[in-house]
Amino acid sequence: MNTDRPKLSAEARRSLEERLAHIEQDRIPRLEREVAETHEELVAAALENTRAEALRLRSALANATSLEEEPHDPTIVEVGDIVTIREEGSATRERFTVVGELEARMDDTWISEKAPLGATLLGTSVGDLASVETPAGILRYEILAIQRQG
Repeated sequence: MNTDRPKLSAEARRSLEERLAHIEQDRIPRLEREVAETHEELVAAALENTRAEALRLRSALANATSLEEEPHDPTIVEVGDIVTIREEGSATRERFTVVGELEARMDDTWISEKAPLGATLLGTSVGDLASVETPAGILRYEILAIQRQG
């Protein structure tokens, strides 16, 4: 398994490609026209930031490996898995999808492999206890189930 390169699911790749196309085909041309018409420094700065974002996305897409092509061990938590956990002493179950850093969304159920909880869950198995250091102290979670995304 290649751990040095970011991993993307097919869904995340499509989403990033759509975002890149929107930036390159809509936002950059619109900002270029606005800079040409107004010569405003703030607009020029926005154009440069947008071009830099497009470059980062293009690079990320070029360097990412396909999550679906990676070998998968169903007995341990890996990027792309949906994990059901329960905080020690609680009856409440929570489900999270562990995703690559590029794929992490502003959604409470998608956690980056680089986030404290995501990093802690990686490599655990059903029945394991995973400890996460938080500002409120150490929280312990029991791994209840693992299933592959998709």
